[in-house]
Amino acid sequence: MTYQRISLQPVSGSLGTEIHGVDLSATLDDETYAEIKQALLEYLVVFFRDQDITPAQQIAFGKRFGDLHVHPFIPALPGHDEIIRLFAETGEKDTLRLANSWHPDLSYTDNPPLAAILRGVQIPARGGDTMWVNLYKAYDTLSDRMKVILEDMVAVHDVTKTYRRTELQREGGADQYWKTFQKAPPTEQPLVKIHPETGKKLLYISELTTTHIVGLSPLESDALLNMLFKHIDWKELHCRFYWRKNSIAMWDNRCTAHYAVRDYTEPREMHRVTVLGDAFS
Repeated sequence: MTYQRISLQPVSGSLGTEIHGVDLSATLDDETYAEIKQALLEYLVVFFRDQDITPAQQIAFGKRFGDLHVHPFIPALPGHDEIIRLFAETGEKDTLRLANSWHPDLSYTDNPPLAAILRGVQIPARGGDTMWVNLYKAYDTLSDRMKVILEDMVAVHDVTKTYRRTELQREGGADQYWKTFQKAPPTEQPLVKIHPETGKKLLYISELTTTHIVGLSPLESDALLNMLFKHIDWKELHCRFYWRKNSIAMWDNRCTAHYAVRDYTEPREMHRVTVLGDAFS
């Protein structure tokens, strides 16, 4: 596709591009919307710089692509239910480990969202980058024999995998675990998915919530999953984004996983909206 309304600056050989020439505080016309959507399908994650927009404008931009999600666990920005506020004084905060593993968002639900839009509100002077992995290439770079092995396999995704033993042993920990389990029971996802718009095959896996492969013994399942977790950590499959204030990242959640780097010692605040659906309108 030839881009007329936007200009692109790819950031890695695997995925990701910066988009220039767009003001996200304004309503997108149909042509610009179509080019951003196409760039997202082509590059899987797109980045915008210097977008000093309000929470309402971020919501409006997200709604241009579909209905927005209200997260069942992460607190919303006051007055804006569709925005989750991700804040930490430093990267040492223990709960940040939940973003410090390769994961698609909400893979533990029956209908994981199609996209997410993350805005940098307060950025540390150094550190706090985000990385993405191309799950098409993760599949393509497997051996032909491994592709055959994985073709019809199904894995269980369970958000309670994120609980630590010490959390369960605290007062009320077991009750909280059970409430989480009831609110978001485990779900099964194919290890090999087909993207609903591009038709490409991809490896669908989450270090954070994938617990086991259906039909394999625990030993077999752990061995295969550990190999796949190591495979998606292959650096040639990645891109890395260096945040600045008012930078925005938008990614296709159907064919990427991401990882938040916890190497910062100053406050970091991010606002995210999540777009529902299987395919863009």
